[in-house]
Formats: sequence, structure tokens, C-alpha cells
Amino acid sequence: MANHDEFDFESRIRDRQSLQGKFWRFVRYLSTRPIECWGFFLAGYIIATIF
Repeated sequence: MANHDEFDFESRIRDRQSLQGKFWRFVRYLSTRPIECWGFFLAGYIIATIF
């Protein structure tokens, strides 16, 4: 039987792997878009971080 620390470690690994997968899927999606889309994405990201 796994203790609480082992479970937390395993769940963190799964979460990190899923975040990495999402990140690379997004990068792959952006790479198929024209460069103008990248500018709109960056502008939206900058505005979102300010507000």
C-alpha cells in the first residue's frame, strides 16, 4: 500500500506530463498557423497578464 507522499508524487508526475502534453500540442497548433496569428496570440497574452 502506497503512503500519502508516494501518491502525491505520482499525481504530480501525471499532472506535469499532461501539462507538457498540452503545451506541445499548443506549440504544434501554433506552428501550423500563419505568423499573424502568433502576433494576435502574444498581444492577447500580454493584455491578459496586465489585467
